[in-house]
Amino acid sequence: MTLNAETHPRATETEAVEPESSDDAVTAPPAPVAPRRRGVRVLLLLVLAGLAAAGWFERAPILSALGFAPLAPSTPAAETDKADAAPADPDRVTLDAAGQKRIDLAFGTAETRRIVLPVRVPGTVAFDERRVTHLKPRTQGRVLSLAVQPGDRVQAGETLVTLDAAGLLDARNGYLAAQATLGEARASEAVAALQLKRGIEQLKFGGVAQAEVERRQVDLAKAQAAVKSAEANTEMYRAQYQRLAPTEGGAPGTSAVVTPIAGVVTSVGVTLGEVVDTTRDAVTVADPTRIVVLASLYGPDIGRVKAGDAATVENPIPGQAALDGHVRSVNAALDPGTNTAPARIELENPGDLLRANMFVSVMIAADLGRDGVTVPAASVQQTEQGPIAFVRVAEDRFERRALQLGIQRSDWVEVRSGVAAGDTVATKGSFGLKAILLRSLLGSTD
Repeated sequence: MTLNAETHPRATETEAVEPESSDDAVTAPPAPVAPRRRGVRVLLLLVLAGLAAAGWFERAPILSALGFAPLAPSTPAAETDKADAAPADPDRVTLDAAGQKRIDLAFGTAETRRIVLPVRVPGTVAFDERRVTHLKPRTQGRVLSLAVQPGDRVQAGETLVTLDAAGLLDARNGYLAAQATLGEARASEAVAALQLKRGIEQLKFGGVAQAEVERRQVDLAKAQAAVKSAEANTEMYRAQYQRLAPTEGGAPGTSAVVTPIAGVVTSVGVTLGEVVDTTRDAVTVADPTRIVVLASLYGPDIGRVKAGDAATVENPIPGQAALDGHVRSVNAALDPGTNTAPARIELENPGDLLRANMFVSVMIAADLGRDGVTVPAASVQQTEQGPIAFVRVAEDRFERRALQLGIQRSDWVEVRSGVAAGDTVATKGSFGLKAILLRSLLGSTD
């Protein structure tokens, strides 16, 4: 029996959900649910792609819940190692043998040595005062001959100037008069001695009184005193005459100016025919084989340089070797014009290469009186924090050391702290170690 829909509503719903099978039944069109599910899947794929771009690949539970397998990590192994690696040591550099060869690395050793500071100062060449003679005429006279001029070389004992010496005649006459006086005094002494002898003999038999004998003794004493005075006067005139007498082979009545040393004539102060006296320099002769260099010390160098320090004088003549000497003394007084203290350096002058008043450059090895640790100058590198050096602690490892420097020379540098004697330091190529260290430090902060 057929039921009405109004009377049995559930039957109507059942039929709508599960229609009866019938050959004449028409297939129902697909429900609209399938297109909605495809849209949801596309949306989920887009969300997952966004999550992957944001680095959420490790969210395996979420992906599994959504029905997707976790994706493999895309981060390279090198980047992972770099992220997990410890930060670079700011004081050490590791470099294998190949790398050391590539930067041409060389090594030196820190050693203890005497601290000697090279002091470079200007200097002036001068003649040694002890080897300069200022020749004056021995007596007043007129210049008869002049045998030299400035620049001439002379030998010891050579006659340079000849004078017509009027004082020579006076010296000769005085000598002759003194000799005559001496002869007279000696004769008087002989007579007085004879008279005394006779008086003593006559006194024995009463021929003379005792008072007479005593008077004769006084006369003899006076005569002996006169002889001594005449001898002294004669010796004085004799020495004067010999001093003024012409040289061997010279004309009588002439006096010669003779040089006592060999050297070079530096000045001539007389002319032919001129009348000169004993207060003028006729000729000046200097020995140039040993000269003096006066090095001008300024500021702290005055206290550093001492007597005995070795010195080297650079020859201003091209192609000539430097000359070696020693500091004889440092003047206690400053030059008021330059405010410098002259250090006296005495040295040999072979070939007369250095001339008086020549300007030269002087290098003095000032011994500071102490020992210190030194490293090769090439091992010191400058940074913003100060000087450093790289000490080799292993075959392929180098440690940066901060240095406190003392005396700095072109070949070595004194190190007061940072390096010990015996340490091996990088010299040539140490700039490459510095660059590697800086690059590693910069890389560790990326």
